[in-house]
Amino acid sequence: MNILTLVKIGGGVAVVIAAYFFGYSHGQNIEELNNARLEISSLERTVQEFKAKQTSDAVALAELRVAESASRNELDRMRGQFAAIERMSKTDADRERNRCLKLAIRGKELLDRAEQAIRFCEKNHK
Repeated sequence: MNILTLVKIGGGVAVVIAAYFFGYSHGQNIEELNNARLEISSLERTVQEFKAKQTSDAVALAELRVAESASRNELDRMRGQFAAIERMSKTDADRERNRCLKLAIRGKELLDRAEQAIRFCEKNHK
């Protein structure tokens, strides 16, 4: 064998070894790319779930605000009626009844607030 043949064989072996390492490296890169795509897909699903939850929370909060406003209007109406009754009070018995009515209004306020908080928690924190 002459030197030229040995050089050709050596060059061929070097090309085969280089191709092997290039292919191996390329395979690793493809595997990492596929893993990254899976992770991105998972993160996108998570983001969509959080967006849906955020939308649901915003709707629930809007409903809560509407209910709170209606409750506040009802309490204002009750206070107005109470003030009119108080102005018409003449006796101690009337005043005592008015104190009871005032406590009833305050109790309703507290109950409404508690019910709204419970409804919000039940709806949004399962």
